[in-house]
Amino acid sequence: MSEKRRCSSLLLLEGRPKDSPKTEKTGVNILSKSEIDAELSKMKGVTPQEAAAAAAKAVAEAEAAIAEAEAAAREADAAEAEAEAARVFAKAAIKALKCKTLHIW
Repeated sequence: MSEKRRCSSLLLLEGRPKDSPKTEKTGVNILSKSEIDAELSKMKGVTPQEAAAAAAKAVAEAEAAIAEAEAAAREADAAEAEAEAARVFAKAAIKALKCKTLHIW
């Protein structure tokens, strides 16, 4: 296991979330062991209706995240296609300039 990974695992086991710029960007909230234990304790006392409501909320959040990821993937595909078109155009422009330069002489 790499040093970075081992250090990260140790921080999480100690109950201290690793500081990460990605965490802020993605909105992911990393919980400490004590926070997880507290959440598990809360879960033990929920009614079936509360559990169903929590599950429905989790499904809705997951569906929203999936839709957002799909939109990001479409945007990335469009950007990739645009970059490829620009590359092809630049290649053709260079070829045309070289050809024009040859005809001038």
